[in-house]
Order: sequence, then structure tokens, then C-alpha cells
Amino acid sequence: MSSAAPSLAAAMQGGGYYNRNSALQAANLGSALPLLVAAAGEVATDGAIIGIADYGASQGRNSMAPVAAAIDVLRPRIGPDRAINVSHIDLPSNDFTSLFSLLDEDPASYLAGREGIYPAAIGRSHFGQVLPANSVDLGWSSNALHWMSRNPCPVPDHGWGVFSGDAAVRDAIDAQLDADWANFLRARSREMRPGARLICQFMGRGPETHGFEWMANAFWQSWMDVADAGLLTREELTRIAAPSAGRSVAQIEAPFRDGRAAGLALVDLAVVRAPDPYWAAFQESGDAARLGQVWADMMRAANGPSFAAALDPGRDRGAVLDAVTGRLAARIAADPQQSCSYNVIMVIESTKTP
Repeated sequence: MSSAAPSLAAAMQGGGYYNRNSALQAANLGSALPLLVAAAGEVATDGAIIGIADYGASQGRNSMAPVAAAIDVLRPRIGPDRAINVSHIDLPSNDFTSLFSLLDEDPASYLAGREGIYPAAIGRSHFGQVLPANSVDLGWSSNALHWMSRNPCPVPDHGWGVFSGDAAVRDAIDAQLDADWANFLRARSREMRPGARLICQFMGRGPETHGFEWMANAFWQSWMDVADAGLLTREELTRIAAPSAGRSVAQIEAPFRDGRAAGLALVDLAVVRAPDPYWAAFQESGDAARLGQVWADMMRAANGPSFAAALDPGRDRGAVLDAVTGRLAARIAADPQQSCSYNVIMVIESTKTP
């Protein structure tokens, strides 16, 4: 295993591209939404200002409905005059402009028809503390926590270390997942008020396989095709790796068992088969070309920036991504399949005393 410097996580593709191509992520969060609504009806509301934190907000499209649902449960409980602060947290490179444009202009904005709501953005990694201690009443994180803070090592044989044939690479990925998860929980323990709740949904691992192998392999093969066509070098290809992987139930529970999540309790945890809205649409339409295009656009939106970050300075990253997107769309259209991946849904409660 090479000792080259690890790569950091990258934000989703900007310019509103992720907002336009994240229907899969919108479908994923649906399984956790009832847990958020229930938590909004149960958390203590003693603070002068109610704090909602959205960890891993990206460009905001998939935050609108969950935050609106939480506000609509909280408002009757706290009365018309109490302020609700909503903090959207993501990497400094995130496209916050699209988020605030959506809040200001889109009919789906949680500000529409609601008073006393004060949104803010924080451009920092949620693997550290990003909000004042004891300021969060209700937390939400969707489609974010399978992203690691960095790639711990190069992955020369795949775009994702979790699918590497090298056991040392896979062990390094698991160690990074564990460290990031413990850091995330410690930071949330400080931020959450006593009795606060945090609802999380992110990619997990299946009972027999990781899940997502079909699409991960197709995306990686498309990058290799582009290298074969001379649009990037083999050396660049060896530097590419997306810092993401699903966690198993045992990996999720570990910090709660060994004391690293002090002040927090794991109230509910489930791993469920993730929906595939693209396949459902294909079953109705039979349009394989459309199936290929929506998958290719989503993969570019979510994973393209992390892959392209490894390319040589001066390389036309847009041209490379265009070529990869085209090849992936054609590959899926030629062999349509239903995706098999897994969602973690969980509820965490602050057990601190007032």
C-alpha cells in the first residue's frame, strides 16, 4: 500500500447541479423522515431560541421538506413568537449560493408561509464542533455520513477503497470510518442540549455484501475507459478514490459501547434496503437511455468532484467528466439493472443532565 498523501473529501458538484440530480438521495431520506417528525414532537423546547442543525446540507434541495416538516410540528408546541434557527452545515467549498437561492425563491422553501425562521450556513466539516455547546434541539443528517473526512490511503485498483482487492486498503478505510464516526458523535454531544435528538440516514452495509457494487464498478470502469481513450493518464487513475463507504451495524454501535459517544444514547437503529427510484421509473417507461442518463448525472453530481480532484493541474476536468458521464450512461443503458444498496436510519438522544 502506497504512503502517498491522503485526499480530502470534496463537495458535491456546484452550480445547482447536485440539486437537479439528487432524486436518489431524496428517495433515500424518506425512510428517516417519520423519525424526524416524531422527534420534533418530543424534544424539550425550553430554550429561548429553538436550534435545528442540518449536517451535510449540500445545496439544500433535500433539506427543504425535512426542515419544513420539523418546523410544522415544533411551531404549535412553542407558539408563534419563538424564533427557530436553522443551521446548514457543509464543507467550505459547498455551493451555498444555490442553497440560499432556493430558500429565497423556490416554492418548496421551508421559509414559504412560515414566520420566525432564521437560516444560516456554516462552511466547516461536521467531523468537528461547528455550533455552540448546548445550542441544538433537533439535528438532521441525510445522505452525508458515509462520506469520510479524507481518504486514508491511495486506492490503485478501484475508485472506492472499500471495494479494493487489497486487505490493507480495506482495513485503512474501516479505521477512517471509525475515527470519523467517533469524532462526529463527540462533536454532537457537545452541541446538543439535554434531551435533544439527532436523526441520521446514510449508506450502510448489507448482511452479505457492502451494496452499491454494481454502480461503483460501472462508474470506475467508465473512468478506466476514458483513460484507455487517452483523456487522462494511468498515473492519474491510480490517484482517484472517493472517500466514502457504508458502515456496518457493529461499526455504528462501537462508539456507544466503548464510551467514545459519552453523553449520547442510540435510541433506534435499522438498516433497510435503499429505494431505487430510477429503476421504478424505468419499469414504467422502458426507456433504457433515460435510465442510463439519470444514473450518470447523479454519479457525476455526487462523486465527480472527488474523482476529478485527483487529475493533473491544467487538465480539463469538465471534458473528462463529460466523457465519463457519457460512457457511464451508455454502459447502464446497454445493461439495465436495479441497484442494491442499504440505508442506515437512526435516532440519537442527548443524555446529558441540565
